[in-house]
Amino acid sequence: MDESHVASQTWRVTPDPLCILDRQGCFAAVNPAWKATLGWTEAEMIGVPYLTFLHPDDVDRSMTAFEKVKSGKPVFRFENRYRARDGSFRWFSWVAVPEGDFFYCTVRDKTEEKERERIIAEQREEASLREQFLAVLGHDLRNPLGSLIAGVRLLSREEQSERARETLRLMQTSTARMSELIANMMDFARVRLGDGIGLDRRSHNDLGKRISEVVHEIQVAFEDARIEVETDIDGEIYCDAPRMMQVLSNLLGNAVMHGAHDEPITVDADNRDGQLTITVCNKGTPIPDVSRENLFRPFFKGGKHASPQGLGLGLFITSEIVSAHGGHIEVTSDEDLTCFEVSIPAVRAGE
Repeated sequence: MDESHVASQTWRVTPDPLCILDRQGCFAAVNPAWKATLGWTEAEMIGVPYLTFLHPDDVDRSMTAFEKVKSGKPVFRFENRYRARDGSFRWFSWVAVPEGDFFYCTVRDKTEEKERERIIAEQREEASLREQFLAVLGHDLRNPLGSLIAGVRLLSREEQSERARETLRLMQTSTARMSELIANMMDFARVRLGDGIGLDRRSHNDLGKRISEVVHEIQVAFEDARIEVETDIDGEIYCDAPRMMQVLSNLLGNAVMHGAHDEPITVDADNRDGQLTITVCNKGTPIPDVSRENLFRPFFKGGKHASPQGLGLGLFITSEIVSAHGGHIEVTSDEDLTCFEVSIPAVRAGE
């Protein structure tokens, strides 16, 4: 097999576009890879100036590179965009070598590589925005809010007029709601931006006390709420206790908002067969089936009867925390009672 035949075979089967340009910048020859890459046939390209296929933004740079190769200097790894038959553009990296009155070119399609670079750049930008967003929530909003909460708590301990006490009570309710909103927004950002719900699991023997404290906080924030608690927790529970108390707080807040105001909310917690179960029940209008299917979606607020004061993130964050613990949450709702039952493993895996 002679060298010309080998060259001919290579010309036909290589997946990279190869071409020959004349001194006027017209295609003198193109291999079949051009049609596979751009969709143009050989007949549609031969005798046509390369400028015809260029992206408008790349014309000046490409003409400069062509003048260089016309002066007898090779061009290496020059990039521009070529228009495909369907109207899209693909990134090409060129090597052009002069020989006599023609220029022999090899082209590598870098479109997918450019797309990967674009995605990586976007991910880096998103990571930067995530850090800035969480910094705003975690510091610029939380710290001033913490000072406000402390100030309201301090004033509440002093002798006040009836009007002042009512104002402080409303402020306390509002700051508690703001704190919950900020926490839920931070958790939502972590979940959606890839960090997920972080857990710090440890063995705890004070979950009953922690549950009572959460119930007290809800009753302070909502004075009209009546909450009945029954706990039967023996031994240590392996979990992220603050996160599980966040679950309880979200469920209680949901029960206060949607439950019958003249009926008590019940909280039951126990650990059996290696599982911690927390159940929050309230009486009131049952949850419609269509709403029940969307309860744990972010920004779902339960339709026209939902509170306009929340973001609809509480139950979404609750489900994410429970899922991160390897547990599950179930909802039952009828004319008598609406109950949310959370169950998670109470012991370390392998024990």
